[in-house]
Amino acid sequence: MNYELKNKTIIITGANSGIGKAASIQLAGMGANVVMFCRSKERGEQALQDVLSAVRGGSVELILVDMASQKSVRNAVKEFLSSHTRLDVLIHNAANFDHRQKKPVMTEDGLENVFATNHVNIFLMTQLLLETLKKSAPSRIITVASKGLVTYPFLDIEFDNFKGEKKFSMQHAYYHAKQAQVMYTFDLAERLKGTGVTVNCVRVGNVAVPDTRLDHLPAWLLKIYHAKRKFALTPEKMAETYVWLAADPALENVSGGYWDAPNTPVKANKNAYNRETQQRLWDVSAKLAGL
Repeated sequence: MNYELKNKTIIITGANSGIGKAASIQLAGMGANVVMFCRSKERGEQALQDVLSAVRGGSVELILVDMASQKSVRNAVKEFLSSHTRLDVLIHNAANFDHRQKKPVMTEDGLENVFATNHVNIFLMTQLLLETLKKSAPSRIITVASKGLVTYPFLDIEFDNFKGEKKFSMQHAYYHAKQAQVMYTFDLAERLKGTGVTVNCVRVGNVAVPDTRLDHLPAWLLKIYHAKRKFALTPEKMAETYVWLAADPALENVSGGYWDAPNTPVKANKNAYNRETQQRLWDVSAKLAGL
């Protein structure tokens, strides 16, 4: 799989490890100017060097962003726009799924941090970059959900539980935010019809996680992860679906899709297609994002 991406500018959030870093390497290798959005300066700079080592002469940049903070998101977008007039692809790969967190943690914006990172601030970043994406059309937005959503066939948006005030577990909070992302994708695709900007969602499946990201887990959970890894996709393999959605010319007019690796269309749960809920979620997201 190889595409001609010279003169294309692509943002990838959460690009310092895993699928984000693998996609950065693959896209930079095809000639794209890849802008890696990372939270940690140290890990981001290391990842930048790793990508540049893997892609000799590649065009790769680093911008720091904490997706839990609206101020940080606004600053990162401002930094990007100060030196770029075009954006061809925006890939929302960053996510918070920290098993150590047992109760709701509030951000500086007064939001529960899992919902803030995995949905609200993704909404904010997209809105702030939308004019640039429209000017650069044909352009693409890629959101990321999880195959784990299949274990929640009746999950809907909990408008009375955005701060985890009724119930909270990391797993539930994570999948609730991912359900919001799926619904946001479908809604945004409708709103962007005729603009030349497409939006599609990737359903990330069982991907091998390195031990360094599992060191906080109890021994029993570690055993489960090690067993699952035997059947897992590598980050590089999963990244190929990101690349396909970002770059395949055949997808220029494909929007509002939900995709598994390898490049297979799938259905979300029934609630995800409810237009009324999608629109209500949009209004609430805009308010929570301070727009």
